[in-house]
Amino acid sequence: MEPGIVVSDVARRHELRPSQLFGWLKQFRNEAQALLDAKRPPERPVFAPAVVDTTPVAPHALPALLPSVEPAVIEISVGKATVRIRGAVDARTLAAVLKALKVLK
Repeated sequence: MEPGIVVSDVARRHELRPSQLFGWLKQFRNEAQALLDAKRPPERPVFAPAVVDTTPVAPHALPALLPSVEPAVIEISVGKATVRIRGAVDARTLAAVLKALKVLK
């Protein structure tokens, strides 16, 4: 919202679609205008209290606490290319794979 800043450039820099960023900007402006029209001060943000349980857990009890689940599998096929990803994958790696597959399409 600063002079000279292009929303589309900001969106691309953060790997967003410009329409998504424009939508958020419109929502922000509408909510801000509603607050001004209501002539009430905006609500202050509040943090939820954090509770840390420091009770020691016996090492043999840990496996019983964790569910036994198979790792997730993502399989994407485009033409003759098939990519299988097992387990956790970060968003940046997945985006790179999808971009590479898009080239093959």
